[in-house]
Amino acid sequence: MKKLLTILFLLSIPLVSLPGKERIRERVYISTDREVYVAGDAVWMSAWCIDAATGELSSFSKTAYVEVHSSTGMVQTGKISLDKGRGAGRLVLPSTLPTGPYRLIAYTHLGASEEGFDPLPGSRMLSVFNTLSADRVPGGVEVVDELPQAPAPVSEGTLQVTAADAASSSKTRILLSNQGTEPVSFSLSVYHDDGIPAQEGDHITDFVRSIRSLPPARGFDTSLVPDYEGEIIRARVAGTDAEGVKAVVDKYAVISSPGSGENLYTDLISEDGLVSFYTSNIYGEQEMFLEIEDLDRGNVCHLELLSPFLDLPAGSFEPLRLHPDWASALELRGVGMQLEKNFDADTLYTALPARTHQLFDERDCKRYNLDDYTRFPLMEEVFVEFIPEIRVRTVEGKKTIQVWTSNPLGGYVFQNGKALSLLDGVPVLDQEKILSYDPNLVKRIEIYTHSYFFGVRSFDGVVNFVTFKGTLPSMEFADNVRIVDFQGCSIPMAYTCERVGSDYPDYRQTLYWHPMLTLAPGERLEVECKTPAYGGRFEVVAEGLTTGNDPVRAATAFEVK
Repeated sequence: MKKLLTILFLLSIPLVSLPGKERIRERVYISTDREVYVAGDAVWMSAWCIDAATGELSSFSKTAYVEVHSSTGMVQTGKISLDKGRGAGRLVLPSTLPTGPYRLIAYTHLGASEEGFDPLPGSRMLSVFNTLSADRVPGGVEVVDELPQAPAPVSEGTLQVTAADAASSSKTRILLSNQGTEPVSFSLSVYHDDGIPAQEGDHITDFVRSIRSLPPARGFDTSLVPDYEGEIIRARVAGTDAEGVKAVVDKYAVISSPGSGENLYTDLISEDGLVSFYTSNIYGEQEMFLEIEDLDRGNVCHLELLSPFLDLPAGSFEPLRLHPDWASALELRGVGMQLEKNFDADTLYTALPARTHQLFDERDCKRYNLDDYTRFPLMEEVFVEFIPEIRVRTVEGKKTIQVWTSNPLGGYVFQNGKALSLLDGVPVLDQEKILSYDPNLVKRIEIYTHSYFFGVRSFDGVVNFVTFKGTLPSMEFADNVRIVDFQGCSIPMAYTCERVGSDYPDYRQTLYWHPMLTLAPGERLEVECKTPAYGGRFEVVAEGLTTGNDPVRAATAFEVK
């Protein structure tokens, strides 16, 4: 199976470099909802992954990596799932960030594999003020007596935007139109302009100019495997010596997260103790379970995850200018940040389509709600009494769960192979632990009667035991199992605030954000934006690319009285 995966990967290489065609050279641009934040704010992001060799959106990589740097190093990270070169995400700045200038850079592993790769063209400069602490980035803040001037707004391309003044706690209408001959894909942001100017930095025009002037590629690092299906999660064997690693070579490594069982992947441990799980992207903050199957008793080794972030050089930083007159504006920003955290609700967000994989077909699922039947004290009794699709057999001295699977000749037949047993979506490889598990903790049993491949591992059927709590209660795992926090791809969302309630203390600084809007030539779009409970001047910024890779950026402003 490992040889088969190697062959499949080699077959994918022509997608990266075809004879007579320049290799894909990916570059990522991120637009953000604004450029001035307070520590603890969310940074809303829209991503474009461009093939610099053709100037078109790249459909190859499925994951973009985001790093936020100060002059002292990397301070925050994020991941964005890409679909046909576009993606959206949300990154929360730590509330402990000191006041200072920061740079947001983004890349794919395919793009970063290029020799001499420079992540700075198109990177975003972020001004971050900590309203809860006096900490500052060393040498990163300059207190000035003269109010800094904001950079002149940059507008370019065929996109036009207008907005009407409005009253507080009301609505304003924003009208966008595409005056060009090509479709436009863009992000739209509406935010409070409180007089604190953003730092000078690159925008979409600078990014396009940089990729059009790239010098010829000098070479590529083939050890950095591109995420062509989703993030490739890497791990290594730890907690043991070389002899211990040798003892687990070619054993199965398993990674999973609680849920439906969709996030379950396997790989064989290589001779150097490394593992690569080829995923289809995992979303959100997760608890991941790492385990080595059939580990010899007494072997204390386990798996630990390797960081996918490259911690790339972030260049030099100009000091952040700080003026005493901004105290009241920063105080309002700090209040808004804290209120949004305390009153954060799904009603402020609009879910966007996410590129997912469907491993299990619900039409093939047979469910048994155990409360519909007589409760039995032993799991084996549950199977015997009313679940004909499951049986228990002793194989090589161990009790094994087997499932009916479809017969190519028609009907169903019990397979002699081992079924996969899951508890709340997490594999329990020692099935005797499932057989001794308390059935009173189980709400239902879900049975899938087909054979399934999870990475390099196959099973004849799947049985998922779903508990009432959904948190694997009272299950004791083997000593080598590790539960680690995992940062998945950001769940794509728009911050439209369409359903802001009258009881919401509305001091939002970003009023509206949509990362992926499109307009055909001549098309118009009207957006309704809920205004906050305070007045002032608000900026509207649309930024994106045409299908011909021409930059578009349009801005306007309106007053809330």
